[in-house]
Amino acid sequence: MIFKNLYFNLIFRTLLLSGSCLLLPIANNKYHDIIININILVFILLQIIFLIRRLNFVNRDLISFFDSIKYDDSSIILSNEFQNQDYFRLSKRLQNVNKEILRLKEQNIQQDIYFKTVTEHATVGLLGFDENGKVKLCNKAFRELLNIDSLSKISKLNAINPEFESILNGIEPSDQKLLKINYNNKITQLIIRATNFKTKDQNLKLITIQDIKNELDQKELESWQKLVQILRHEIMNSIGPISSTIDTLNEIITNPSTNKTRELKDLNNEMLLDISSGLRIIKERNIGIQEFIDKFRSLSRIPKPNLKKVNMKDLFSNIELFWNEKLKERNIKFKSNIEGQIQDTHIDKNQIEQVIINLIKNSIEAECTEISITASENNFGKIIIELTDNGIGISEELIEEIFLPFFTTKEQGSGIGLSLAQQIMRLHGGSISVQSIPKTGTSFTLIF
Repeated sequence: MIFKNLYFNLIFRTLLLSGSCLLLPIANNKYHDIIININILVFILLQIIFLIRRLNFVNRDLISFFDSIKYDDSSIILSNEFQNQDYFRLSKRLQNVNKEILRLKEQNIQQDIYFKTVTEHATVGLLGFDENGKVKLCNKAFRELLNIDSLSKISKLNAINPEFESILNGIEPSDQKLLKINYNNKITQLIIRATNFKTKDQNLKLITIQDIKNELDQKELESWQKLVQILRHEIMNSIGPISSTIDTLNEIITNPSTNKTRELKDLNNEMLLDISSGLRIIKERNIGIQEFIDKFRSLSRIPKPNLKKVNMKDLFSNIELFWNEKLKERNIKFKSNIEGQIQDTHIDKNQIEQVIINLIKNSIEAECTEISITASENNFGKIIIELTDNGIGISEELIEEIFLPFFTTKEQGSGIGLSLAQQIMRLHGGSISVQSIPKTGTSFTLIF
């Protein structure tokens, strides 16, 4: 509608200007009046001025719009000086597009800062470098482990050990290398692992390094490896479409013959639809990576438990009520029991409900027909909640990995449920453990 009105306006002004030019000789021949001729000339001049002024407003707004995209300048505001409703709507749309692009860029910058903060505070040393050995990432744990202030090229690591650079270049994703370094007459044994990934322009290698003498749990290192792979996967899944879409948008608004920004008259409806589709793709990928970040934050930012007296019977009743429809739908028997004189327990009701609800969800997905939950007190006066099902169980190979962050055997699973439960129990000063027999059942025990 905006472009149609613009065409009509230009055609009208062109016809009016042409008619005025034809009127001048006719009026001169008929009236021979200099006043009439001057008035017609003034009218023609005004028409030319108004036409140029209108086109200049459009061009100036387009230049401001594309400059604001190019320089990430949200302070550039379109003029809206020509008080025509169509141009006003066009100007507002361009401003909205500009604000949306800047908002998406700002969110991507914030996400980049978040990922950098995560890697910087990781307890495992992380080193990323390109094919030329130029360092792209070197976190605090890596620098402290090797007692260096900064690192620009991996070749400088040969001062610590002559084999360092060759090991880093030669290690494959499936390999695991051991390296001894001697610092201040102290020998440190390092375990080195790697993963390769590609960006749009280059191949990169990400190294994890850890002092195995201080390694308390080998599975913790594996979970970090998995985390790094997931971070890489999620980042690349979002950066790829975003980068490709931005290139496409740039091609749409750039004239290939002059390599300059197209004017408004060169943008047709199809181009505008492509721009709109591109922005929608960028927004969708941004939402996807934001959802991943939210899941990651749920593990790294668990609030301190708000401990209050909670009646155990009420807790079990609420949970049973929550799952009542699903249990009936699956024809699953549910039993709850409180042994002894247990009444109230100091816990964070919302967090523990979340843990138990997640455990019941796992039991339902394990194809069980019975679920029981029992609260009791052990010989040391500690409260115990035990949830048992008769589902398919968990294999011995997986039993030690189910609490690792992002580990899952489900196609649609996030792998954070049991890891989140473990952290919540630790914040309560307690623990969670599991016993399972394949094809027989599983029992989770919460000790407060």
